[in-house]
Amino acid sequence: MSFFAALDAADASLGGKARSLARLAAGGFATPPGFVITDALFRAVCPRVFAPRQFDNATLAMLDQLRTDIEEAPWPDGFLDEVASRLRGIGADRFSVRSSFASEDVAGALAAGVYESSVDVPMAGVENAVRRVLCSAVSPGAAAYAIAHGRNSADPPVAVVVHAYVSGEAEGSAAFAPGTTPEPVLMLRRGSLSAETRAKLRASLAKLAQALGPVEVEWVLATQGLVYLQVRPFQPKRAPVPWQGWKDLPGSAADPTAWRWDVAHNPLPLSPAQAGLVDLVDERCRTGIRQRVLGGYLFYARDERPLPAVIEPCAAGGYFEALRVDFEARLTALGAAPALEAALALFASVVERIFGVLQPALKRARLELHGFLRAHAPAELPLLAALGSGVPSMAEERRRLVAAIRQAATDPERAQARANYLALFGDESPVWDVSTPTYAEDPSPLLLEHGTASTDASVVDWRAANAHVEAGLADAQRGAWRGLLSLAREAISLSEADDWLYARAQAVVRRALLSTGRQLVSAGHLADAAEVFLLPLPLVRELAGGSAANVDLHAVAAAGSASWQATRKVPPPVSFSGDDKAVHGHGTGGNAIGRIVSHRAGCFRALPGDAVLLAQTLLPTELPLVAAAAIITETGGPLDHVAAQARERGIPAVIGASGASRLLHEGDLVLVDGERGLVVKLARS
Repeated sequence: MSFFAALDAADASLGGKARSLARLAAGGFATPPGFVITDALFRAVCPRVFAPRQFDNATLAMLDQLRTDIEEAPWPDGFLDEVASRLRGIGADRFSVRSSFASEDVAGALAAGVYESSVDVPMAGVENAVRRVLCSAVSPGAAAYAIAHGRNSADPPVAVVVHAYVSGEAEGSAAFAPGTTPEPVLMLRRGSLSAETRAKLRASLAKLAQALGPVEVEWVLATQGLVYLQVRPFQPKRAPVPWQGWKDLPGSAADPTAWRWDVAHNPLPLSPAQAGLVDLVDERCRTGIRQRVLGGYLFYARDERPLPAVIEPCAAGGYFEALRVDFEARLTALGAAPALEAALALFASVVERIFGVLQPALKRARLELHGFLRAHAPAELPLLAALGSGVPSMAEERRRLVAAIRQAATDPERAQARANYLALFGDESPVWDVSTPTYAEDPSPLLLEHGTASTDASVVDWRAANAHVEAGLADAQRGAWRGLLSLAREAISLSEADDWLYARAQAVVRRALLSTGRQLVSAGHLADAAEVFLLPLPLVRELAGGSAANVDLHAVAAAGSASWQATRKVPPPVSFSGDDKAVHGHGTGGNAIGRIVSHRAGCFRALPGDAVLLAQTLLPTELPLVAAAAIITETGGPLDHVAAQARERGIPAVIGASGASRLLHEGDLVLVDGERGLVVKLARS
C-alpha cells in the first residue's frame, strides 16, 4: 500500500488542492515544492468510516468517536520515517499541511474552509498537523456540509498535501470570471502590491481563466516573486444591488473602497442626533479613523493625521484611571441638568482619549504578545484565545449582576439586584445610539427571561494554556513572556472598561439633549422631549444656545423620523460567498444543533432551549441578557466581545460569519460547528 505520491494534475486520487498545485506548476506558475500523503493513510487509521444520512446528537457522538480513533491510531510501519525523508528533500524548515479532499475542486461545493489546513508548521509539528487534517474529514461541520450537498465528507480521496511554507511580504487571493467580472478581482489579506506585481497577477489569472474557465487563486508575494498555492473554480458573487449611500461622500473622499461600514458596533441606521455626534467627533477628535454617516449608517476610514499622544502599553492602566477620575470630576461639575455644549465637550474629550491614546496602546499590547508567540512558540498560536480568557472585566461584572437578577427568589431581592446593576451600568443602553433610553430609564430588558445566566468561572482555563506555552520556552524567555501576557490580559480588561466609560459620557449628552427637548416642549415647539433626537444636532445646539426657533420644529422632527425609518429598508450591501449550504467565520469551540432565532438590536424576547441566535452583532451590554444554545454573528473576530464571552460561558459560537442572514432564516435547523468556525443549514424552517 502506497502512502505517498508526487503532485500530478491527472491523478484524481490526490484530491483538489494537490491536483491544483500540479496544474499550476504544469502551466509554468511558481509553486512551492511538496508531496501528497494519499487516501490510503486515512483508510489505514480510520477503517470504519461512518456515512451519516441525517444529523442528530447520535451522529455527533459517532463523529466524535471517529476523531478519537484517528487521534489514537498508530501510524503504519515506516510512515514517519518516510515523512521525515520527504520533508528533508523539500529543503525547508517550515511547512504547510493542507487537506486535499474529494470535493475541494468541484464547482458549487468547494467546501472552502470546511477542512483543516495548517501553515508555518515546524518539521516536528507536521505529524500532529497531518492528524488534524485527517480528523477534519469527520468533523461535524464537514459531515453536515457533505450531507447538505448529497455527499459523504469521507469519500475518497482524503489526502494531505505537504509543501514548503512560503513567507512573504503580502498574501491574498484573486479571482477572474471572463464575461462576468470586467477584470480580475484582487483581495489582499496582508501587505501591499506594486502596480507591476498587480499587472503580473492579473495576467496570470487571465491565462488560467482562458484554460480553465472562471478561477480563483491563492498567492503569496515572496522574495522570488509571486508564488501560487491553489487554483479552484470561481463562483462570482451575486450582482451587487446599487446602494445610494455612496452619494453622501463628498468629492474629497469619494472613493468608496476606502470606507468600511461599522456594522460590528452600529448595525442600525443612526438617529439624526447620533449622526450629529459622529460629525462632531470627526471634526474635533483625532482617533486614527475618520467617520461619516452614509445612507444613514456609520462608516469609517483610516485617518493619516497624527494621534494626540502615544503611551506605552505598561502605562495604559494608569492612563485609564486618570481619565476616569477626570471624567468623574467634570461630570460632578456639570450637575444633574448639564448644558449641551459642556456635555458635548466632555464627550469629545473622552472619545479622543479613549480611541486616540488608550486603544492604540491596548492594541500594541495584544500585538506584542502575538509577535512573541509567533517568534518563540508558533505552534502555540491557537492558544491565544484561551490565554485571553478569564480576565476580570466589566463584561464579567455585567454577567454576574444579570445572573443575580435572574436568580433572585423574592421581589425585594430582585429589586436590590436590579439596583446593583443600574448603579454600575445604568448609563448603558441596548443600542449605541444617543436616542435609545438607558437601562436606568428603561430597565425592562434586564427582567426578561433569556435562559439561565451562568455564574461559573471561565470555562476556558487560561492558566493551563499559559503553562503549556511556558513549558516550551527557554528559561530566559519566560520573564518576558509573563510580562507581555500580563499586559495583554490587562488590555482585554481595559477594552471592556473603556466601553463602559464611553457609554457614561454619551449618557451625559443624552441628558443634556433631553433637557433641551423639555425646554422646547414648554415653548410649544415639540410634542415630546424625545423628539429632540430627530432634529439635526447643529440646529439643537443653536436652540440650546438661545437662538429663536425660526422653523417648524414639528415638521423637522417628522422629516427626521421618516428619513431615519426609511434608511432601515436600504442597509449597505454586505459580502456573501454565494454558497447556499454553509457560511464560515471564527469558531469559539463546541458544537450545537438548533433552530435559528433572528436577533434585532435592542429587541429582547424569550428564547427556546435550542435557539441559535443569529445577529449582525451583539453589543457588550446585550450579551449578558442572552443564553442561547449557540450564537452566530455576521461581524467580529476571534478576540472580540462576543467571542470572548461565548468562550467564557461555554456557548458554541461562530463569529464574523458574513452573509449568514442571507443564507439562514428564522426557524432553519442548523449545525453550529464552533471548532471549525462553520455553520451548515440542515433543514429549512
